[in-house]
Parts: sequence; structure tokens; C-alpha cells
Amino acid sequence: MNTARVAGERGQVLVMAAAVLAFLFVPLCVFLVDTGLVEASYAQLGETLQASVEDGASQIDQQGFRQSGGQRAVLDQAAARQTCERSLETSGMPGLDAVQVSTTATTVTATATVHVRLLVVGSASVTQTRSASFVLGR
Repeated sequence: MNTARVAGERGQVLVMAAAVLAFLFVPLCVFLVDTGLVEASYAQLGETLQASVEDGASQIDQQGFRQSGGQRAVLDQAAARQTCERSLETSGMPGLDAVQVSTTATTVTATATVHVRLLVVGSASVTQTRSASFVLGR
């Protein structure tokens, strides 16, 4: 057996382990962190939108309600839109952009986009739509 050759090959596994770490595990960790950032932003956007449209859907036409003696309650569409937009603005969610709020006689719908900064790739956009309805007596 050639002992000089064996002594010269010591530490080669260490070089291979360093290469595997650098080219396999580091990008995998970056991918996992970026995926977590996008998923967390998606969940936060959904919760923020849902709370905002529920705030908007709680706005009734107070004058019409009083004039009907409490018999008729309808959604005040202008106040609902304004309340939903103000609620989204007040949330202070980072990266919130492109907010669109629409109302019908009984429903408030909001669509928003969040731009998420990633570690390496740049940024990703997450868009969600949520709705809430005004329902009386249920």
C-alpha cells in the first residue's frame, strides 16, 4: 500500500462538504426564507382586507334608518368605500399598493396588492380580493 498517496488525499471530503453547502443548501435556505416572506404577506394581506371590508360593510345610511323609524337599514355606499379605504390606509401594512374598493347595495369588495421584498431575487407581488356583506337581523 502506498502511504504517501493516502496522506496526500486527506481532507478531500471537507472540500466536497463545503461545495455541497455552498451550492445546494445556501440557495435552498434562501428559497425557504423567500417563500416564508411571501406566505406571511399573503396571510397578512388577507386579514387586513377582511377587517377593512367588514368595517366598510358596517356603515349604514343613518338618515334613512332614522327616517324609517328603524324599519329599513341600507348600506351607505360612499361611507362604506371611504371607511374601507381609510381602514386599509391606517393598517400601515408595508408594501401595500393598488387598492381598489367597490360597493353594491349590500356588499363591499376590496382588492389590494402587496409588494414583498425578497432576499435575492428582488420582489414579488401578492394580490387578494375580499368581500363583506351588510346583513340585518341574522
